[in-house]
Amino acid sequence: MKTTTLLLGAGALLLGVASASAQKVTYDEHILPLFKNQCLKCHGSDKPKADVDLSTYGALMKGGSSGLIVTGGDPDSSILYKVTTHAAEPTMPPKNKLADKELDLIKKWIAGGLLENSGSKAIVVNRPKIDMTLTGAAFAKPEGAPPMPGDLLLEPVLRTVRTSASTGLAASPWAPLVALGGQKQVLLYNTDTLQLAGVLPFPEGFPHDVKFSRNGKLLLASGGRGANKGLAALWDITTGQRILTAGDELDVPLAGDISSNQKWIALGGPDRLVKIYATANGEQLHKMKKHTDWVLAAEFNHDSTFLATGDRNGGVVVWDPEAGQEVQNFTGHRAAITALAWRTPDLLVSASEDGTVKTWSVKEGAQVKTAAAHNSAVSVRLTVDGLMVTAGRDKTISLWDKEGNKGKTFTITNDVPVRATLTHDGKRVIATDWTGRVYAWDAADGKELSGISLNPPTIAEQQQQVAQRITDLEAGHAKLNAALAEATATTIKAKADMEAAKDANAKRSLNLAAEVAAKKQDDAKAAIESADADLKLAKSSVDRLKLGAFYSQVWRAKEDFSAKKDEHKRLLAQVETANADIKQAESDIKAAKKLKTTTKEEKDKLAKRIKDLEKSITDNKKLASTSKSTAEKMTKPLQVEEKKVQALAADYQKMKAASVPVPPKSAKL
Repeated sequence: MKTTTLLLGAGALLLGVASASAQKVTYDEHILPLFKNQCLKCHGSDKPKADVDLSTYGALMKGGSSGLIVTGGDPDSSILYKVTTHAAEPTMPPKNKLADKELDLIKKWIAGGLLENSGSKAIVVNRPKIDMTLTGAAFAKPEGAPPMPGDLLLEPVLRTVRTSASTGLAASPWAPLVALGGQKQVLLYNTDTLQLAGVLPFPEGFPHDVKFSRNGKLLLASGGRGANKGLAALWDITTGQRILTAGDELDVPLAGDISSNQKWIALGGPDRLVKIYATANGEQLHKMKKHTDWVLAAEFNHDSTFLATGDRNGGVVVWDPEAGQEVQNFTGHRAAITALAWRTPDLLVSASEDGTVKTWSVKEGAQVKTAAAHNSAVSVRLTVDGLMVTAGRDKTISLWDKEGNKGKTFTITNDVPVRATLTHDGKRVIATDWTGRVYAWDAADGKELSGISLNPPTIAEQQQQVAQRITDLEAGHAKLNAALAEATATTIKAKADMEAAKDANAKRSLNLAAEVAAKKQDDAKAAIESADADLKLAKSSVDRLKLGAFYSQVWRAKEDFSAKKDEHKRLLAQVETANADIKQAESDIKAAKKLKTTTKEEKDKLAKRIKDLEKSITDNKKLASTSKSTAEKMTKPLQVEEKKVQALAADYQKMKAASVPVPPKSAKL
């Protein structure tokens, strides 16, 4: 009888505590015991498979070799839940799925915010839901004017003593715009004027690969810090707004692309894996394993039916991005794949360090063409019209027509090229080399242009340069006018001498002299016209840079205000969570006090439980009070700062409206 009473008492205690904590599933109380029974043999602290250690809360939260495995508040996007429900590979446990009640427990734990214990704060990730999906001919030219930068930073994020090489180079498919990956930033240049058009901050590190969306409105940068962090960032180039971040890699991705339908982002890098993320929420959809070495290139085709990736071992794989399955595996290159481009939705072009550029048919599953482009090809890009540009370690950049015939070649003397591209209209060639120098040529006559830099000067430095340019142009104007006057006088005299001459031979000789003089006069007039245009452009740059400097103030003010506003929201959310935890703890104490105990052990357990709950209430009350007080102190200053930011933005718009834009002038040769 006594034994029965003890068992009933203990059962009541356990039932009461379980009931009291039923609304909270925690790692310590519920998930760890489950893992001990089912998972820790393979995923314990001693050489865990895939680097996934489930034996401690901290280790679990770090994730494994492929990144984080749980997303607070979102079981369906958490790798742990996907593999345990056998909804994704590799299934865990491999053979027998966990019982439904165990899966439900894991789901509730993730949905509840990954609580470590009853006193923990919930971790809930609220990812913005963005539908960027395009329908119809996503590769076709968009209606209206092509997307160009609006109000963007003109002040470089980082200005260094010397620059570094850039593997990130891409031209807009429809606009006079080129993007270059620089140190902690992506630089946008107008390829008509070769002026800096905008700066997109990338504080996570170095953008190794940049790609425009097929409509030219979005820009993707894939990069980070080697052996530390990697991700992909997506911007709207018309506003400079960073609208999505995808991936949380342990190493830097070296290749990335966004599909033409804007549903997917693909990443590849040193882990030899190809990963596909959804643009709707940044979640990973597929992780494909096939490559035997670093993935160096990735490119979606025109209609998003295929994704091609290339590796350091010369392998080229074509995938079905919807299913995450291999479609074709092309072999034939004898060295690393350096770049990929699609000529049509079926025809893939690959460049390799073996010096060849090969064309493959996915439908036929075979190579259809090969060209010995360079002694070692490092880049290949195609325009929408089918023109192609390649670069090689032989220090040459080559143009190719739509039929694949080699045309004009440009030679660089500084160092080996890294990347090359053609502008949207095929009229200019842009390239980078390993010293960080950027080249630009006129594709028609091969003349070199200047203006683009991976390490652009600050606005203050640009203002000094423009002021000096205006001074030089104005000083040279008198000399140009004097040269014109002299050429005009010479022309008049030559014509008069010719008319006065009576001998036919003398007349012919003087006629020739008159033609030469007239040519000098025309050249002098053209020089003045060019100088006037340059002066007009330089003077317009004064207003443009002044506007850019003011916008930098607006941008910094907005960034500072946004950070403070986010902190204010975090504090208020902390108050709300703490009050909810207090309410729950009070309810748990009330339920616990109703429990009947019959042994000292039961009484001690119950007393400890109540004591822990009381401490939780005390801690949360202190946290709620401190957070509320701090948030209240921030409220009025935030309101004042918001008005200042709004006033600053309004002043910028007035200043912008008052400025008189000058039609862009093509860069001077």
